[in-house]
Amino acid sequence: MDTLSTLRSSTGRTAGTSSALAQILDAASVDHADRCAIRSESEELTYRELHQRVSEVADRLRAAGIGEGSAVAVYLPRSVTAVIAIHAVIATGAVVAPLDVNDPPERTLSLVEQAAISHLLVPAERAGEVAAATATAAEVGEGLALTHRQDVVTPPEFRESGYLLFTSGSTGVPKGVLLSADAVSHFARWAAESLWLGPEDRIAAQAALTFDMSTFDIFATAVAGASAVIFPEWLKAFAADTVDWLAENDITAIYAVPTLLKGVVRAVDGGRKSLPALRAIAFAGEPYPAPGLAELLAAFAGVEVRNWYGPTETNVCTAADMRLWESERPVPIGAPIADVQTCIVDDDLEPAEVGELVVAGAPLLTGYVVDGTVVDPAVDVRFPDGEIRRAYRTGDLAHRDADGALILKGRADSQIKRRGYRIDLSGIEAIAIDADPVVGAAAVATGPDRAIVLFVETSEADAGAAITDEVGELLRARLPITSQPDLIVHRSPLPINRRGKVDRVLLEDLAAQSLTDQENGQ
Repeated sequence: MDTLSTLRSSTGRTAGTSSALAQILDAASVDHADRCAIRSESEELTYRELHQRVSEVADRLRAAGIGEGSAVAVYLPRSVTAVIAIHAVIATGAVVAPLDVNDPPERTLSLVEQAAISHLLVPAERAGEVAAATATAAEVGEGLALTHRQDVVTPPEFRESGYLLFTSGSTGVPKGVLLSADAVSHFARWAAESLWLGPEDRIAAQAALTFDMSTFDIFATAVAGASAVIFPEWLKAFAADTVDWLAENDITAIYAVPTLLKGVVRAVDGGRKSLPALRAIAFAGEPYPAPGLAELLAAFAGVEVRNWYGPTETNVCTAADMRLWESERPVPIGAPIADVQTCIVDDDLEPAEVGELVVAGAPLLTGYVVDGTVVDPAVDVRFPDGEIRRAYRTGDLAHRDADGALILKGRADSQIKRRGYRIDLSGIEAIAIDADPVVGAAAVATGPDRAIVLFVETSEADAGAAITDEVGELLRARLPITSQPDLIVHRSPLPINRRGKVDRVLLEDLAAQSLTDQENGQ
């Protein structure tokens, strides 16, 4: 008999009435009850133990009024407790919104207000501090406190369980991306099948909880009954130590950004270190430069390597098996995954050979949460098969190679990807202009690592270091550390091209030179 048809939670609710996402842990707690579910440096839980602890927190959340229509932020560092909290919120039927504890307070407050978040789960020792800015606090177990923001009206779309993740916005204000439980579950089940994950696998759970990649670590792992081994955050800066950790923990699969993987390759280069247990690598979040990808494939010749592509709004929507790739060719993002359709369109949203990539299908977002309202950015597109589908415009320009694989050709806007994080350069500019006496700003990205240089123009020609310090302070208060510019340069006036617009091509050259001068101490 199917496990899900008979399983009941501790509240007596049948699993069949819970969300597709909640059912993943429900099933794992029966099918893989005694397998290791999650492990950190300090504790280890089986799926039975994890489910029990999740159920206890979920019951207390329900008793406090959490359920369909609630939006609960998980304001915790990446840990076993944070994973328990995320599963517990999902189990109640509420929308879960992981927040980054390292973000500036002003940004965190902006996220909470913008997304109509009604409650926050925080460490109990911080309950008084957070409650002072909200209203009430109640302990819900696992050393957690639930704080309640009174008079918050959540949108009707929150009546279905879901996941709320945040991306940078063109105005400098973050956008909440609302994904349904079905959309996240679809990705998790596809990912587990795609990498042939099983109960014997040990996954390096390294993604930030605010990053869509973390849904792999939390849910795809549980689909397979595999073990999620929490990767210590401090290790990311030390490639050799990272390789040692991967080896010591017998990691069999990792899903990460190319920036992390490039460090791993350098550490194993020449056979100085090895990862005999590793059998599968998936990367996403930013393009993998062709020379670096060739090095990865050479270093891990017997390992499955996949390129997974997709913005937060769709999670992964295309995939490519990189073992078939030839280094002299462009790096493909492959073909649509199951239950996804893609199309390349022109400015009129008509099918084209070269143009913007649009995506339709199961993993599409519900909408953006803007000022407490869910706004659907999707458009109706007639695909080549004649079907009109609700589709998301990715902003990525693409074409197909001779084999039909999708190849990216840049952006239709000012967004970049750096170390896996999506950054809207116009959002950085919008914040900088708020500083007095800044009258213009232009942010450009340069070099293989996409270093960001922000140029500011002021009404006072001699503003100098004072204005760059002021702009830097303003950006640090409003943006996460991942979106901060590497250098701020005062340049008045900003250069103009023949069309009367800011000359960004010239600024890119100036940015590269400014960074070189900085490195040389000039």
